[in-house]
Amino acid sequence: MKKLLVIPNSLENLGDVLNTKVTGIILPIEGLSSGFDVYFSLEDVKNIINLTSKEVCVMINKIIHNDDLDFLKHTLIKLNKMNVSKIFFYDLAVMNMCRKLNINKSMVVFQEHLNASLYSNNFYKDRGIEYSVITNDITFEEINEIGKHNKLMLMGFGYLPIFNSRRHLVSNYLYHIGEDKNDSIYSIRHNDDKYPVLEEDEGTTIYTREAINLINDIDNLNVDYIILNAFNIDNQEFMSILNKYINDIKSKKEEYTGFLHRRSVYRLEDYE
Repeated sequence: MKKLLVIPNSLENLGDVLNTKVTGIILPIEGLSSGFDVYFSLEDVKNIINLTSKEVCVMINKIIHNDDLDFLKHTLIKLNKMNVSKIFFYDLAVMNMCRKLNINKSMVVFQEHLNASLYSNNFYKDRGIEYSVITNDITFEEINEIGKHNKLMLMGFGYLPIFNSRRHLVSNYLYHIGEDKNDSIYSIRHNDDKYPVLEEDEGTTIYTREAINLINDIDNLNVDYIILNAFNIDNQEFMSILNKYINDIKSKKEEYTGFLHRRSVYRLEDYE
């Protein structure tokens, strides 16, 4: 059975998850993460570590700007003194600062759509990065080939980002039509499909029309960890899905698996 890591969507969800047989949790760090329902301060992380024997990982996936560097440095120094299992990162500034500060933690590159080849994974491995979250944009066969040479994690369940803008697109649109912004998550429609839209201080993200679910495929995937992201999922529904992953209960319906079983198209004339 694959090791399971969960990104919680609330404190209630976090408590429920910690009472299951998951391997661990991933906590998005407040001020250094984006695209999640809930964020955690350093004090929160410290307290949660004291409450559980499970792996407690942290997420730093914000694009780092110059005015973030002091807080990033402060955060990494504090995290290095805690029993944090792994640090997930997006921006290479995090990797470089960890090296400069001699941070003694397992590092995981988490770049969603960017980390798609054996070469990119080898690049990070050669620089001491222990794990890669392989993109969901490549096929089953490609993931397994890369997994022969690298320690991989994969998003097994959750909404996947398909578009991001630094602009506050929802606020700008609502201002244009004379309405107030009352929620953080909205949606846009394309035919019968509805896509969640999250606007935060860091910008706007549009997600897949439904959550990806690889429950029927994980046994044959050459990855070490499966990540389940509870973002935008009702707690009861998510816990039901998590239970199926823990107990290896396969789905009886055809699940949305993204590109897992769709071969890559390099030329338009190859598309069928």
